Amino acid sequence: MKEELLYLWIGMIEGISSGVLNRMIDYFGNVENLWKADEERLRAVVKEKYAAAIIKSRNPDKIEKYSYKLKERNISYIYPGHVYYPESLSHIPDPPRILYIRGNMSLLEERKNRKVAVVGARKASAYGMETAYQFSHAMAEKGITIVSGLASGIDSTAHKAALDAEGRTIGVLGCGINICYPRENKNLYDKICDEGLMISEYGLDVSPDAYRFPLRNRIISGLSKAVLVVEAREKSGSLITADQALEQGRDIYVIPGRISDVNSSGCNNLLKQGATCVTAPEDIIYDVISKDDFMDSGYAIFHDNRSSTKKNLAPDEKMVYSCVRLEQKHIDDICAELDMKVSDVVKLLFSLETKKLIRQVVRNYYVRC
Repeated sequence: MKEELLYLWIGMIEGISSGVLNRMIDYFGNVENLWKADEERLRAVVKEKYAAAIIKSRNPDKIEKYSYKLKERNISYIYPGHVYYPESLSHIPDPPRILYIRGNMSLLEERKNRKVAVVGARKASAYGMETAYQFSHAMAEKGITIVSGLASGIDSTAHKAALDAEGRTIGVLGCGINICYPRENKNLYDKICDEGLMISEYGLDVSPDAYRFPLRNRIISGLSKAVLVVEAREKSGSLITADQALEQGRDIYVIPGRISDVNSSGCNNLLKQGATCVTAPEDIIYDVISKDDFMDSGYAIFHDNRSSTKKNLAPDEKMVYSCVRLEQKHIDDICAELDMKVSDVVKLLFSLETKKLIRQVVRNYYVRC
């Protein structure tokens, strides 16, 4: 069979983990040798259940039909040696032998590996999600690809921020490539498939079983040059990603949190262990993008212009701006704090929005940019 179909076959074998398959392929030398290995030799070197699974899966017609089914759904796949298979994944422990793809495959090109994984709590605070949005938006604006896992909370916020910035984002699933999990992210899933890239090491209709997500996390960190942890409890999936990132030699950045916040306990422990504390997007951007590219990108100019804009605000604008924080605030609270009419505050908020100093996250709730 063709090499591409042999790798598709590897992805179709049931009941064998990717780690075991990798060791078997290494033992036999390559995927083709594993395909051709006779039953007697297979049963002599691997467990009976593994040998039986491999023998049962050797069905060329079934593999061809599966290939056509993927094409009908506009799903591609890549494997080691494929032109788009990321070099960064080739050197991690247990590299995926196949990745199913939906969307813009060119996002996997290295581009000096300007990819940053953004991970954090599913039940994130408003502050955590706003921080994830600001960091992801700023990084995406400067050409950094945002990688995350489509989960609720920090993950989905990071993806949305990258899309809003008209930047690049990659979603890594812990289930079949055609399954959106969680279901409430269906619109985001579709948008990433249309404007970004969705990948999974699992083919059609594979359920989102809990054990798949820690395995998925090694791909999130493996694709990336660095990992940003925004909010994380102790023993959370985000910490698993951070541990795998350290094993893979990636940089770890952490947003510090209040010591009383449950969602900050994991972050603060990472800081104790030597992770890099960041308080502004440029802390990461400057590291991920080379110094010369950083200056050429206009990022410093952008921030100088925004600082200049703040200095030139009218007195009333300064008063309103001083009331807006990183945590979202309702317009009624701003009016009460300043003792101003709603109509006057609305005009000033609109002026600050046009100057890109604040934004309205949901109706009547504002945060700083």
